This record gives sequence, C-alpha cells and structure tokens, in this order.
Amino acid sequence: MASKRTKSKRFTVSLDEQDYKRLVKIANAHRPPFTLQYVVNWGIQGILDRADDPQLMLELGNPVTKMLR
Repeated sequence: MASKRTKSKRFTVSLDEQDYKRLVKIANAHRPPFTLQYVVNWGIQGILDRADDPQLMLELGNPVTKMLR
C-alpha cells in the first residue's frame, strides 16, 4: 500500500454469501484476526500492483461471461 496516507475513497461491494464467508475465514485465520477492510484492501493492492502486467487481463477474463456461469 502507499507509504503516505492520502484521502481514502469509500465504495460498496456486494458479495455472494459464500465469498463473504471465505473472506471472513481468511481474516479470522490470522492471529490477531485481520479486519475485513484490511483483507479487501490487501487484495485490491495486489491487483493494482500488477495493473501494468498484460497477463493480468487474461487472468481476470471477461466479467460478463463469468457472471453467466
């Protein structure tokens, strides 16, 4: 994450129940437990760190076709 704290932008994410439970499990597996905010920020930062990698777009795929599965 950025070393200097800047203004944060808030947004809402909706997850299906199974994905939410998996995030909670990841957060609670750490000692002391992580917050969900930390886990989600960590995941987003991982994507942003790879944003210039052309392979990332292939791994992400087409979100429309993924929703149809």
